[in-house]
Amino acid sequence: METSSKTASSESDAALGVDAISKLLESQHGNEPGTSKKVELLFRDLTVKASASSTAQSVKTLPEAIFNTFGPDQVRFVRDWVFPKSSKSKEGQRSLLSGFSGVVKSGEMLFVLGRPGSGCSTFLRTAANRTNLNVSGGLYYGGIPAPEFTKRHRRETIYLPEEDRHIASLTVAETIRFSLRLSIRRDIRSVALIESLVKTVSEMFGLGHVLDSPVGGAFFPGVSGGERKRVSIAEALAAGSSVQCFDNSTRGLDSTTALDFVKALRILTDMGHKTTLATLYQAGEDIYNHFDKVLVIDDGHEVFFGKTTEARAYFENLGFEPIEGQTTAEFLAAVTDPVDRQCRPGSVAAAVRSSADLAAAFKTSAHYAELQTELNDAQQNQVVLDRTKLDSSHNLSFPGQVWECLRREFQLVKNQRQTYYIKWITTIILCLSCGSLYWNISNSAKGAFTRGGILFFALILNGWLQFPELFDTHTNRPVIERQSQLVLYRPSAVALARFLIDIPLIAFQHVLFVLSFYFLTRLQLDASKFFFFYLTLFVSTINFSNLLRMFAYFVTTLDDCFRYGGFSCTVLLLFAGFLIPAKDMKPYFGWIHYINPMYYGFENLFVNEFQGLSIDCRDGKNLIPQVSGSSSNENVICTIPGARPGQVSVSGSDYAAAYGFQWSHRWRNIGIMLGIAIVYLVVGALGSESMRFAQSSGNPTKFVKAKNIFRRRSLDDADVEKQPKKPTSDNASLSPTRPLSHAQEAVLTWRDVTVKLENKTILKGVSGYARRGELTAICGASGAGKTTLLNALSYTTVAGSVEGEIAYNAGSSEGMARKNIGFAQQMDLHDGTATVREALEFSALLRQPKHFSKAEKLSYVAEVIEMLDLRGIENAILGDSDAGLGVEQLKRVTVGVELAARPEILFADEPTSGLDTQGAAHLVHYLQLLARHGQAVIATIHQPSAALFHRFDNLLVLSEGETVYFGDVHGSVPYFEFNGASPRPGSNPAEFILETTGSASLDQDGKRSRPWSEKWSTSTESKALITEIRGKEETVISEKQPDTSDPGEFNASTTLQTWHLTKRLLKNQWRNSPYVYSKIWVHTISAILIGLTFYQLGSSPQDLQNRAFSVYFIVFLCNAIVNVILARFFFARLFWEFREGPSRTYNWVSLCSASIVAEIPAAVLVTVIYFVLWYYLSGLPSHSAGYMFLFLLTYEIFQVLLGLFMMALSPSLGFAGNVLVFIVCTCNWFNGIIVPYDQMQIFWRYWLYYLNPFTYLLGGMIVAVTSGIEVHCSADDITRFNPPDSQTCAQYAGAWAASANARLINPTATTACEVCKWVNGDQYLAEFNLRPEDKWPYWAIFVLFTLTNVGLVYFFTWATKIKRWKLFYFF
Repeated sequence: METSSKTASSESDAALGVDAISKLLESQHGNEPGTSKKVELLFRDLTVKASASSTAQSVKTLPEAIFNTFGPDQVRFVRDWVFPKSSKSKEGQRSLLSGFSGVVKSGEMLFVLGRPGSGCSTFLRTAANRTNLNVSGGLYYGGIPAPEFTKRHRRETIYLPEEDRHIASLTVAETIRFSLRLSIRRDIRSVALIESLVKTVSEMFGLGHVLDSPVGGAFFPGVSGGERKRVSIAEALAAGSSVQCFDNSTRGLDSTTALDFVKALRILTDMGHKTTLATLYQAGEDIYNHFDKVLVIDDGHEVFFGKTTEARAYFENLGFEPIEGQTTAEFLAAVTDPVDRQCRPGSVAAAVRSSADLAAAFKTSAHYAELQTELNDAQQNQVVLDRTKLDSSHNLSFPGQVWECLRREFQLVKNQRQTYYIKWITTIILCLSCGSLYWNISNSAKGAFTRGGILFFALILNGWLQFPELFDTHTNRPVIERQSQLVLYRPSAVALARFLIDIPLIAFQHVLFVLSFYFLTRLQLDASKFFFFYLTLFVSTINFSNLLRMFAYFVTTLDDCFRYGGFSCTVLLLFAGFLIPAKDMKPYFGWIHYINPMYYGFENLFVNEFQGLSIDCRDGKNLIPQVSGSSSNENVICTIPGARPGQVSVSGSDYAAAYGFQWSHRWRNIGIMLGIAIVYLVVGALGSESMRFAQSSGNPTKFVKAKNIFRRRSLDDADVEKQPKKPTSDNASLSPTRPLSHAQEAVLTWRDVTVKLENKTILKGVSGYARRGELTAICGASGAGKTTLLNALSYTTVAGSVEGEIAYNAGSSEGMARKNIGFAQQMDLHDGTATVREALEFSALLRQPKHFSKAEKLSYVAEVIEMLDLRGIENAILGDSDAGLGVEQLKRVTVGVELAARPEILFADEPTSGLDTQGAAHLVHYLQLLARHGQAVIATIHQPSAALFHRFDNLLVLSEGETVYFGDVHGSVPYFEFNGASPRPGSNPAEFILETTGSASLDQDGKRSRPWSEKWSTSTESKALITEIRGKEETVISEKQPDTSDPGEFNASTTLQTWHLTKRLLKNQWRNSPYVYSKIWVHTISAILIGLTFYQLGSSPQDLQNRAFSVYFIVFLCNAIVNVILARFFFARLFWEFREGPSRTYNWVSLCSASIVAEIPAAVLVTVIYFVLWYYLSGLPSHSAGYMFLFLLTYEIFQVLLGLFMMALSPSLGFAGNVLVFIVCTCNWFNGIIVPYDQMQIFWRYWLYYLNPFTYLLGGMIVAVTSGIEVHCSADDITRFNPPDSQTCAQYAGAWAASANARLINPTATTACEVCKWVNGDQYLAEFNLRPEDKWPYWAIFVLFTLTNVGLVYFFTWATKIKRWKLFYFF
């Protein structure tokens, strides 16, 4: 009866699938008959070549990156972009695909088979017209050549890559809904239809229960990996293309779900007349039988193309022999493996030595002759194809695409609202604090400069608040690129949508800012001025945002984004007209202000505020000379710019004009700013369209040393795809020279384990055990709780509460268990710049027990490398999802990293996910070897073949978080048969079990019987299991010996952890050149810019101010440098949280210590570069050089610690970026420079001024370059006034000049007395409450602030990551 129940269930599922797909097709093509598009794919003598440089390479290190800056990079850019054809022709070419021929008709499905690295992905990319490699031969779509088809009908082909890339914060429903809205014709689209299709598609792929869950990502919580893969498939199918190419789209899916996907694909292909190509790893017989044709590839050669029903017989006739239990797909893939294939002696197969031999055999076969006949017939029939049915471009018009992208941007804002909340809160707090600093500022000459500082602050704050936007813009770029490849929209539509969503967000941000800031500072209370102030700020911030995003579309890494974006924004602010008036800009930099939107914005704010304002000079020192007894104003003058002799006040318009600002320029400036913003937007949109950062083929393997490049011939001949390395022998292994265990046998038992998350129970009463020498499999459908169980058993962080009994060695403490357990996680998380050997040695040195010497630990690493056959790639860089080792290689490395720690028990979560049949077999073989050497191994599996299934010793089957079977793997099928299930003859046991436990069971009367979990709980097997578990616990307790091992939580000391982690971080900086290179670049260019801007400063009053501004500029480096540090520490911390913290590799103290120490060498280097270029170009005093270098070095270290402290405090990058803006703005404006000490409000003056580290930074450095300087006024700095009639200048103002310590230049003159208001630099310092004798105390206090940052890094890392304090309500 069980068989009939499954048949009925499958029939109902099939009916549901047909209805769902029919509904999807109708929505895509309408209800009109004959509207389905039929595009036949034909390829003849298809050859794909790549440059020879795409083989194994040496990794590009920091010195190479620096050297390439001085010519090679520029030459390469010109060669690749200006003369692309000539550059390719000069490079050597190697074939990836050679002479492929075949035809796939509409309504047919082609199964592309081959080992990883053979060329499957390259073929699918080429078939989908998604490659930039050199393609030759014939490639036709419905008779249309590929180049023409690409230009006119690009939407008719799609390629779904293996990697799943989505916007992590969007929900599953929002992701699917977005793709459907962009895929369905506007004339039939409606809200009801879209929502109906979302429900239909989600049910089709089993996503109904997670529609409201975030999709998530590597470090972002969301749906499971299998569910994320289904979201990718649903998104691709919603695109509605005629030619569909799926690259390993069942990765991460269990066998039942994978079969359901192929069934849906079959129905979609039949009903929609699609042309479908797919490569699927570990495909069962049922999956294989759903395809019409099969293409077998071996090392870039076509070794078979024909019907799926004929392929097996063809290779058997050649003399290849299948292994018992091997599925057809496994047999076909094994034929291409020189190690695994078996041949009859004396047959054609026995003479095959290479892939070329296999290809030659196929070309002499009858199958190839039939293929040529089919090709000729197809080419003749393709001429009559109706091209009018093909979609010429995107489904929606460009405005329609922008509208849909805008809707998605709104959803992103809503889902990430916490980031915007903190931005708005930051804005309000800064407005209140800094606004109160300028509270009711006077209209006197004393406040004129400070009033300009108010306006500059308003400009700079709102610009800096846009920096955190770079994180999301850069992070989501791969998603946009992938969706544009699906022809859902143009990337420029996203660029425009982001600009449009910025408008209301920035508008609201400025409402908060202006309402609080404008009235607190008591700027002119005039309605027109208020709204013009708002408009100018709004437009200037739009410019900032567009500029930053423009760079994000053009550069490769996040480091580069902040390098160019941060530096450019700093330059714009430097030449905005406040720090350097336009008239004082050097001729070689003067042109910058003409293309600087911030200059026009500052001019607008300046004239808007000063127009109609009268500046009173009778406030003390600004009206000279102050001669007692003189009551006439005719013989005095104000010292501020724009003043006229004989006037005690200066009109605001004259004051503005003195700086080159004109009231009449206001609306012209608005127009120019809008024009520049549009230029930024257009250039950014063009960049989004033209730049491609995702690889059109895999990256080469990279080695740390050139001598290792050609270490193995197999790597030289590797496909551009990521190449696995197969074992040289299925039986090859090296037994460990020392036992993997200590004196006691390690036994893990778990009884009634239950995991609850809020109101949901994830696991319910699961029991089992693990023994040494046994390989245990955990199997179940996606979402059954497999990973959750592994997390619970391995004491890895589990969301929710864990109940039940977990006993390791029947009583070892949790801390002891944690450090003696290895957990190979499903996601292969590694330091991408480490080599294979370095990764294993790092694990061994820090995780192996202390009683092993260093030599023994490293010797064991060599054994692990041999055992896992990693010798050929031991010096290869691990890389990431876009570059480096292949999936199978990384899986072996992941297992090796855990094995190198000598764990008592090894857990492996989906170790075969993403591998082909041979790769999965090899990896399970390695796990079996480990078990046979005494290791206890527990692994979860998704799609095991029959042969793979029987390699395990024990089996735990989970269904919806409950146990349905635990016991010997060979007794599993008989157990289910005994309880009413009937397997089909020759069926895969694993697939049978998954299908059985995933469907309802009926009793002999045809009624629904008890669930399988209930059957298990009442079975004799379950009761025997509990008895056995209790017996094992009692036995181990009775035989337990005293535990003499180190009771500490980690096997290595904190000092040793810090030492090795610091070395790894330094190697990371050396090999991941953009990080340190960005620092060097920013400091070098900034130093040259400032040095030339303030070139060879003199000793005039203006030069004294320029000395101060030259020093002040270093605070602008903070944003560009610290933001990069934030990102680096954020990902390092995530890596520790998800990978190396739970594995007890190193502790949080080591993480903080190593992160600090590893930054010091780069800090010293950039200090030397900046100091040498800036200090001597500016002509600053040589006697203060040592002090300035010391202070600058301290500041560089302070910046590093500030970034680490900000990230330790913050839950996300966006949050940290906003907090950084708050800290930097507060430090910039409360240091007594922009707002002099005596003009600060008393409330701030007596505490925040002294608590501000920049008070001492700027104070000490300005004192060092200014004190003791003898002032000599230039012509522009001299103040002139007329003495009374019949008096000389000395008679009239001599006494005043002596008392005021001013220099009277022409004492004997009777007209136009000339005064230089300062005699030495100490007078300038006094205006800012700075004293020369405080120079060293300033540095000492700043050192204390730097050391305080060190403590804050440790404290907040401990508070947020160890104690889990929730410092901020919204997070």
